[in-house]
Order: sequence, then C-alpha cells, then structure tokens
Amino acid sequence: MKLKITLILALVLTTISVTIWEGYWRTQTDYYIAFLEDDRNLWSQERAKVETATSKDIILLGASRTGYNFNTHVWEEIQDIKPINLTANGKPPGPFLEDIVNNTSFNGTIIFGVTPIAVFVFNGGRRWRVAEKWIDHYYNRTYAQRLGFELSKPLKRNLVTLSASELTAYNDLDLKSLINRISIDDGRIKTHNSNLVKIGYNDEDRNLIMFPRLTNNPIYQKEITDHWNNVLTNAFPEYSEKIEKVVSKSINNLENLVQTFKNRGGKIIFIRHKAEEDWNKHTKRSMPRDKVWDRFIETVDCPSYHFEDYDFMSKHHLPDWSHMNAEDAKTYTRDMVNQLIKDGHLTKH
Repeated sequence: MKLKITLILALVLTTISVTIWEGYWRTQTDYYIAFLEDDRNLWSQERAKVETATSKDIILLGASRTGYNFNTHVWEEIQDIKPINLTANGKPPGPFLEDIVNNTSFNGTIIFGVTPIAVFVFNGGRRWRVAEKWIDHYYNRTYAQRLGFELSKPLKRNLVTLSASELTAYNDLDLKSLINRISIDDGRIKTHNSNLVKIGYNDEDRNLIMFPRLTNNPIYQKEITDHWNNVLTNAFPEYSEKIEKVVSKSINNLENLVQTFKNRGGKIIFIRHKAEEDWNKHTKRSMPRDKVWDRFIETVDCPSYHFEDYDFMSKHHLPDWSHMNAEDAKTYTRDMVNQLIKDGHLTKH
C-alpha cells in the first residue's frame, strides 16, 4: 500500500513539475517553439523521396545558409515544383552529394549551396563523418526506429521541452541536452555551457526559419556575432600552400562527382550565398575568390551564382552575418528561382 501511494505521489509531482517547466518555456517565444526537430530521422524521411524522383525534380544541398536562405514553399509557388530539401545545418554537403551520385540514379537538378569552409576544407574531417552518419542511418534504420520516430511526432509538435537539434546549443531544453552539458571532473560536477545559441527552428519540410527576435534585436545579434568573431579569427588561417593542397583535393573530388552526374543527364548549379563583410573578410583572407571559387567553377564547368555578381543576392542584411531572416529568405528564393528560369536553368511547370 505504501509503495502504491509513493508511486502515485511520484507521478503527480513529476506531472506538476513537467507542466510548470513546459508552461514557463512556452512563454519564451523569442528562444523556443515546439517543432519537429531536424535530425537524421527527418532528413531520412526527405531523403527517401529521391528514390522516386524524376529528371524534373530538384534537390537542395548545402549547409545552414542554404537551409535558411531558401524556402521550398515559395520555390514551389514560383516553379510549381517543391525541391527535395537535403540541406544539413552544420554539416558539409559533400557526403550528401556523394550519396546522390553514387547510390541513386537521380538525373534531375541539384542546387548546391557553397559555404567555402564547409565545401573546400571539411573534406574527410570530423564534420564529414558526422554527415556520413546521417546517410548511414537512412540505409540502416530499423522498422522500430521508423515507428519510434512516427510515434514521437505528436509529442515533439506540441512540447517545447522535447524540441532540440543534434547540434549543441546552450538554449536546448530537452533532457538529453541538459545532461550532456554536465560532466564530472575530479569528483566535481561541472556544467559546460556551449557558446552556440540556437538562432531558429525548422518546419517539417526542413526549411530553417530564423527566430523573429534575431531580426530586430541588436543585443541578441551581438551575442551571435561576437561568437562568430571569436571562432572565425582562429578558423581561417592565411591562404598558404597547405590550404591550396586541401582545396585542390576537394575540387578534384567534386569534379569527379559532378562529371559522373552530368554524364547521366543531371545538372548541378552552384550558389555562393552572401556573408556580411565582417564574416567574409576571413573567407577572403583564407580562400581568395580567384584562387578557390573561380578556379572551382572553371574546373567543374557548371552554372554558378556568386552574391558579389548579383544585386538581388547581396541586398539583404544578415542579422548574424551569415543567414537570412525568414521574410528576406522568401524574397531571395523568389528572386533566385526567377533568375534561374530566366537563364534557362529551370523550367516553370
């Protein structure tokens, strides 16, 4: 009897605690919203569409800039085709291109967003392997994992405290993230706070959407840009023979993939999204355009769009120096699709 009472009391207290915790964070809409997190499960759900895609279909590849800057709903409004969104926040797009080229017969159009450090430097490194884990999950996921993902959807759509990405941000609220920020060192419990703050969320088509707060809050913006400034200063060394070798390896790898894809009738278009000068100055120092981007495009011989060459690509202010807010992303998508149609690279259906 006492055990039964204890169990009931524990359940009641747990329910009350979780309700209070959830209720409080639901009021903090500047940082939190209930959504179906963008993880390997959601990516795999989108990746499965490639298996039945035709030559008329479009695949989006790229890291976070492509994810934030392109809106697939607007894209569909303009072209009457919704792209298969295989962008991956925080991951280099190279492994995903390899998967499409080597493991499918897809021969439609790939729109490949280029962030230089993600495309030309991360080849084969730790981040590359993290991306490969998503691909491995797609091929190896069990029926139990698929069922678990489907069953988790209603809860994640409605509970803020279950919403988190696989990236580590200091404002993640799920239990796994909270535990991962705690470690034991010499018998003492320490909390490790990541400097990375989550700047947005995703819809179920995997479009990344910036929190409105970041668009018009200078204090919040500075919190992000100060972090970028510290990271970028160390992440981008001066262009050197060592960097040239790394870039050459990446270009050669991409050239082989692109040629294979083109030989079976596919088309690939490379997009160099805007970065504000406070960010881009580091890219220019480490990977000058003439030595990297221009050389790359000449080698692969594909249509390309660089933000320095088109007014519509450079007119938007990026609150965090690197990504567009949700409204600007809609305009940018509309302008880009219309430009691609005008240039004959896409067909309006």
